Amino acid sequence: MALRMPLRQSYQDLVRLRHIAQVLIRNGLGFVLDRFGLSRLLAPLGKKREGAQPVERASIPARVRKTLEDLGPTYVKLGQLMSTRPDILPPDFIAELAKLLDSVPPFPAALARRRIEEELGQPIEALYATFDSTPVASASIGQVHYATLHSGERVVVKVQRPNIRRTIGSDLGLLLRQARFLESRSALARNYQLVELIDEFGQALQDELDYMREGRNAERLAQALADDERVAIPKVYWDLTTSQVITLEDVRGPKLTELAELQRQGYDLASISEVIADIYFQQIFRDGVFHADPHPANIILKENKVSLVDFGLVGFISSEMKADLRDLFVAVISQDAPEIAQAVLRLGAVGSSNDERALEKDIRRFLHRYYGATLESVSIGEFLKEIMEIAFAHRIRLPADLALLARTLIVLEGVALNLNPAFNFVEFAKPYLTGMMREQFSPRRWGTESVRALRSLRRLGNSLPRRATTLLDQLEDGEFTLHFELSRLDRVMLKLDSIANRLAFSVIVAALIIGSALIIRAGGDAVVWRIPLVNWNLPVAQITFVFAGIIGAWLLLSIIRAKGLK
Repeated sequence: MALRMPLRQSYQDLVRLRHIAQVLIRNGLGFVLDRFGLSRLLAPLGKKREGAQPVERASIPARVRKTLEDLGPTYVKLGQLMSTRPDILPPDFIAELAKLLDSVPPFPAALARRRIEEELGQPIEALYATFDSTPVASASIGQVHYATLHSGERVVVKVQRPNIRRTIGSDLGLLLRQARFLESRSALARNYQLVELIDEFGQALQDELDYMREGRNAERLAQALADDERVAIPKVYWDLTTSQVITLEDVRGPKLTELAELQRQGYDLASISEVIADIYFQQIFRDGVFHADPHPANIILKENKVSLVDFGLVGFISSEMKADLRDLFVAVISQDAPEIAQAVLRLGAVGSSNDERALEKDIRRFLHRYYGATLESVSIGEFLKEIMEIAFAHRIRLPADLALLARTLIVLEGVALNLNPAFNFVEFAKPYLTGMMREQFSPRRWGTESVRALRSLRRLGNSLPRRATTLLDQLEDGEFTLHFELSRLDRVMLKLDSIANRLAFSVIVAALIIGSALIIRAGGDAVVWRIPLVNWNLPVAQITFVFAGIIGAWLLLSIIRAKGLK
């Protein structure tokens, strides 16, 4: 039995939907309502479309960014997450969403103090020797304050905004419900697997709300880079950390955005670019865990060490993904288009409609542009962007961590070039890529894969007798059944149900018209019905005839509006 949404929730959803529709129309995106068939639900808002005219000079990606900013923190964060997925959105949208600013006015320090005391269970004076009431940074999810421990250590305290979890949870719930609704009505939404996308981005956003997870990310990176004296990861103070409050070591120093200050302090910018690139290559190619937001403001230089901050976005590369990436790199270097296509397909989620020949053709065209090019002339950023554009064109959805990796490398190349315009990213990455290719043909890898294959065969061999016995028993008892699951059968049944309802409705309308005509033809007393007591004559046939005409016209109009006449 289907669960019905509470009336209160339905009303709140409708109010929020109307607000979203107003923002869409105000920013010149009213056509989105028409595209997804929402205009009828929000028809009273149609009169406000003229308010969109001034912004229609802006590009559609710019209007989308402005809409997300107007809709609040949930949508800003979702937009930022979407900007990391060039396999899902075209380049102009990615470039525009990357401009989303997660900066909002701070909330009162009294509320921050109260939240910290509620989370940590002690007065603020017992927790910290000093606590600066003026936040050093403020974002949509939380804000940061400087503090000092009773031991004298300087720390930063990040505390979440009041009710932010409830707000984001409510918005995500609405988005998921509307995504399911849109998938049931729109082929476009189904093609883009809207529900799955919203669910994936929603989970990533929920992860950002968990400061315990951010602390674990920081510790995992610290462990992976523990043997590198060039890098420092801030310490997490777990006794002063919960899911909504996190206390970290205070790392202060010039950021990579402050080039003049770095030079004033005597730093060699060219050397810094190489150190930072090397640190990230170690994370990616050696450790399989990497800081996925190498924005210049998140890289600080302190005491001749590179300090990374903000661990809300961390990527992970499994051994299987690393093997697929290795195959992809080997295929790219050998200019093997069919193998590149196979590697891309293995890395991503593909639908039944994917055309492998078309994918291979686009890859060949892509490789021709780089044929004969030297490493010095290749931009890793442009190279990865083109790979992502091909994936987008063929609706190949890459794993979130792989998309994060591509974005990290693109941003990292920009950071390195800003420090040193002569820096060659591909040339610097050569030793790591060579190591990956060498590993592909190493006896150790072959041995590991052979052992893994033998284990799988052993498990299969152990389970075969039991499964065969079960199958034979079912055949003997006449209980053997075959289960078929037809893809999207529920949507087909909904469509058939709609067709059947329209047919039944049409038959009823036709019956009313024919019946009315027969009554009128009969004439005399059959045409009118005399109401007792009041002695009124009611022309039943004429009224029924007009009523049938009205509902028949309404049925025809609904079919036309649903684009049912083609």
